[in-house]
Amino acid sequence: MGYSDEVGAYVAKADFLFKGLLQALAPLYKEEHGIEQEATIPLFTALHSTSESILILLYNQAIFDADILLRTVMEGTIKYCYLMMGTPEERNDKYIEYKEKLTDLDKLSDHRKAKETIRILQEFYANSTKPFEYSILDENELKRLQEIYPHKVRDEIKRKWNYQALLRAIAKNSSEYEAQIGTLSTYSFTSHFCHCDWTGVSTRQAQIEDSLTDQSEIFDIGHAVRIIANALSMYIFRVAEYMRCNQFKSQKAVELSLEALDFACALGERGNEIITENS
Repeated sequence: MGYSDEVGAYVAKADFLFKGLLQALAPLYKEEHGIEQEATIPLFTALHSTSESILILLYNQAIFDADILLRTVMEGTIKYCYLMMGTPEERNDKYIEYKEKLTDLDKLSDHRKAKETIRILQEFYANSTKPFEYSILDENELKRLQEIYPHKVRDEIKRKWNYQALLRAIAKNSSEYEAQIGTLSTYSFTSHFCHCDWTGVSTRQAQIEDSLTDQSEIFDIGHAVRIIANALSMYIFRVAEYMRCNQFKSQKAVELSLEALDFACALGERGNEIITENS
């Protein structure tokens, strides 16, 4: 069985589970679940959409592009789970940090980058800098944000919300996340593809050059299998935290989550089989 037939079947199964899990939770917004939904529901739906995009890319054998999106899903999932954990007061504090404080820090960062970009454009006699001027803060707003967030505070908030720190925090809170510490390796390596450094470019080039060989096809299947299994695992975590935090009961969501878990495990076994047979 070639890539299209085997991975196509896996993609169809994963797509069925993604859509079924979303429908089992719908409507996501429920009045009694609190103001934090203003952040968590858009995050949940965005991650669902990106997970679907991963499947589309894998179906078309754009494996490395799918891996880049998987990194996004991994980071978003860890943030979502972190936001959903804790007491109502703790969740509200996290919500404020995520939706307001981190957004303020982004404004400061965008302001600095826009100023630098405009300086460079003017150096090369650009006709218009208008698109970048929208990110420039007026003096009063800039001063206000700098007073609220001195450099030390900015650094502390940013460190708290990086992938490694969040993953450690949720692993301490719930033991089922301890195994996800292993995703640090995948998350780190995928940055090479995002930034197009030589490690990333050379890895992709090797895959392109070997793409017509039978052995390369089986490795592509193994790569795709790993991505689908990870995307499924991340979806299960999000569903579990939604149900746990909101005390939401759905037999359908439980059944689909167990089916997704079994499927992810089966994909893991298929990946191990490919490695064993071709090592």
